[in-house]
Amino acid sequence: MTFDLTPEQQALVDRVRAAVAAGPTLESLTALLQREAVPTTLVVEEVSMTDAGLGAQLGFSALAGTTSGAVLALPGLLGSESALAAVGAEHPIRARLVAAAVALGVGRAAIAHALAAMKSAGVRPGPDEQAPHWVIADSATEMEAARMVTYRAAQAVDHNESGAAVLVARAKAFAANAAEHAADAAIRIEGPGGYVRGGVLERLTRDSRTLAVILA
Repeated sequence: MTFDLTPEQQALVDRVRAAVAAGPTLESLTALLQREAVPTTLVVEEVSMTDAGLGAQLGFSALAGTTSGAVLALPGLLGSESALAAVGAEHPIRARLVAAAVALGVGRAAIAHALAAMKSAGVRPGPDEQAPHWVIADSATEMEAARMVTYRAAQAVDHNESGAAVLVARAKAFAANAAEHAADAAIRIEGPGGYVRGGVLERLTRDSRTLAVILA
């Protein structure tokens, strides 16, 4: 597949965004999941931009065959590492693909947060030692590459390719690292405010580091 989404895939992403904006539940989002790995990756990625915990629960509950239940009580992945690892033991390939999709959402959320902070501060292109915006450009490029690798891995799963397991493992590692780099870059942009406990970047940093170590 190419990086550009098909009209059907873009329509699916649009429906997910609308569902998230309306106040998502596990049941409403599960209804958007499809059997194939590529659309599932798109759904989990988009949900994880808002809440990595919900995105992970959505993807992993579908793997486990349970599409009902309470949404994770805490935002993000806090406290859910053991449950994710347990599901991953049963479905290693697709579980790593779900983790990669979650990482894409986390990384994109960090970049979006940094860009909003830069816009609010009036940062403009050009040399700027106070707001090193080039780190966001680097992270955005890395995240785009991670999306390509992850979508390619999902396609390999859908086509039952012999090397799918290797591609998925590579995608998970690449996407998790890219998400961690994006969170770090966003903190460099925001400065000390990014370290505030309970803040958006604190959560995204925690989520990205969790993704880097689970299902390794």
